[in-house]
Amino acid sequence: MLKKTVETLRLETLLLGAIGVAVLIRVCYVGVRELWYDEALSLLLSTGQKTSYLTPPNHPVALADYTQLLGLPPLSNLTASLHLLKPLLQGIVGQEPHPPLFFLAQYVWLFVTGTAEGSLRSLNLLLSLVAMVAAFGMGRALLGYRAGLLMAALLGLNPFFWFHSLNMRMYAPTVMWVALSGWATLALYDPCDRLPRRQRWLWAIVLTAAIVGGLMTFYLYALWLMALGVLALITLDPQRPWLIRCRRGWWQYGLCLAIGIVIVSPWYAWGLPQQLRNADLDRFASSPTLLNGILQHVKGILEVIGIQLGLGDWVTSLPAFMPIVVGLVLGLLLAGMVVQLFYKGQLQLASIALILGVLPLLLALGMDLVSGRATLAWGYGRSVIFILPGLLLLATVWMMQLPPKWQRSVIAFCLLVYLVIDLGDMAGRERQVFRQVSQEIQTAPEPTLLVMNSEAWGHVCRLAYYVPSEASVDLLAVSPAELPGTLKTVLSASATTPYARVLWLEAHDPLWNQPETAAETNQIRQSVTSTLAKNYAPTAQQELTGTMSLDRFSLTAYERL
Repeated sequence: MLKKTVETLRLETLLLGAIGVAVLIRVCYVGVRELWYDEALSLLLSTGQKTSYLTPPNHPVALADYTQLLGLPPLSNLTASLHLLKPLLQGIVGQEPHPPLFFLAQYVWLFVTGTAEGSLRSLNLLLSLVAMVAAFGMGRALLGYRAGLLMAALLGLNPFFWFHSLNMRMYAPTVMWVALSGWATLALYDPCDRLPRRQRWLWAIVLTAAIVGGLMTFYLYALWLMALGVLALITLDPQRPWLIRCRRGWWQYGLCLAIGIVIVSPWYAWGLPQQLRNADLDRFASSPTLLNGILQHVKGILEVIGIQLGLGDWVTSLPAFMPIVVGLVLGLLLAGMVVQLFYKGQLQLASIALILGVLPLLLALGMDLVSGRATLAWGYGRSVIFILPGLLLLATVWMMQLPPKWQRSVIAFCLLVYLVIDLGDMAGRERQVFRQVSQEIQTAPEPTLLVMNSEAWGHVCRLAYYVPSEASVDLLAVSPAELPGTLKTVLSASATTPYARVLWLEAHDPLWNQPETAAETNQIRQSVTSTLAKNYAPTAQQELTGTMSLDRFSLTAYERL
């Protein structure tokens, strides 16, 4: 008895330590890495000034004109801040494919914290901690205190969630709403009919709030609600576990869901149709042939599992086959976990783990099959981030059923692997691209022309965010094909008052209007270089790289002859 108690305390100490480390690495790293492409867009939308953003013209403009769009405009009183909500919502329906709750929350948060990287991400950092608390609640509601600690530790150190919890996008809040609604549902229905009436109503309120929050944060959260609906509607018969029966209190979930749908219906009636009209859904089209289509969907499933349960953001720096291989291994392990749970007679736990861990992924796959699209692995797995808590719950259930002599070692190994991946991401994958551009600009005070072969707004906004507004910098950002001719015209027009310096920032991934071949890219590069060589001499050149293809640039500094 004493030995068992000591082992229990050791396991709990290990899990509490892992949770503490998960919190620590978030706090320490929140402002280290510079903004990536989508974070710059989130900032622009959250300031309510997206409608004021104009694509750079074919002549130089002051970069500071874009910098002012990345901060809150001067507001005299509360009424003025409320008036800014209209253009904020208009900017969302015009360009953003997600509901507005995250951007509204971030807008309010900007008044409190400002626009430094750490400040911008601090809201998601806090919400990720709430998600860990909710994950603890899911595990505890199903299997007790230690299962709750394990679930929280796995989510906190999971590399995929760690990255998105320090990412100014809506993915960390989505995980929070998923875990919170899962906790409330498990508390209501497992164990059934044991909660006092007052607590039942409290959990019903929490569930309703989570439904509203999730639906107003991430549209595909609705697939998770379907899985919760299945859990709330049916269960295995305790006397005859091979039979399925309806739960007695299923109507409570239906009532919470109905109230949530009524609350979010104004946005879904006004905003969602506009977003669908502006969306480019054809880019998700699956292969027209049956065999290739099947392979594409299987590949998507494996990539999602490999990225969400293993590689995390490392996927952007690894060969394309790696998430497939890792996903195959982890997928087989998940299948083995389910089989072992059934073999041990844990049918009730296995069914809950399957409903919450596998059904959301199958629903997402089914939606792709019906719509003829392939979205599972889009965005490196973030399009289906709502499946992550369920998959980790499945792993938690399996680990808690292991024999004591294996349990602690298996748990420690999994948490150690996650921590090593996280620390490797922190130490070995820097993103300092636009900070280096800013440093180069600040080496000399002369008027500078910054030339870029991309007019993509994420590239432009990141430049505007990191280059000081007081720097004398004009921006010429046009599509690659138009750049040689436009640059020649601009330099000819400025012959009387020439720029003392020119910085040629070549994006390896211009994103918009990319050249179709490498030969075309080389030709454009040679044309730009020859145009600059007539009046300028190169003084420095450096390759800038970050964590993904959108972070790859070549920076060349030129001085006037």
